[in-house]
Amino acid sequence: MPALAVAGLACHAGVARAHAFLQRASPAVGSTGAAPREVVIDFTEGVEPAFSTIAVTDAGGASVTAGAVHLAGSDRRLGVAVRPLAAGRYRVSWHVTATDTHKTQGGFTFTVAR
Repeated sequence: MPALAVAGLACHAGVARAHAFLQRASPAVGSTGAAPREVVIDFTEGVEPAFSTIAVTDAGGASVTAGAVHLAGSDRRLGVAVRPLAAGRYRVSWHVTATDTHKTQGGFTFTVAR
């Protein structure tokens, strides 16, 4: 019986690693600071930029994204340029397809200081 429990845990751990989740972002999740020129997100797994999106919107819901999503140094890092940002709060929403075809999504906010 203990061997089955260990096998079950091993299978569960493999499933958890099969999805790309946000590992860190720039600007950082919930941060307040200078206006970025680009939003960059590092994921826990490789992602397919052709099947992934990053949307950045202002407090009124208007898009401030200024380009296409692109790989930013590795297949685990996506970036998107943004227009010049005024002081205020911004929302980042992301939807990614991992290289193993699993899909995940999420979001966070950051604030540009006055």
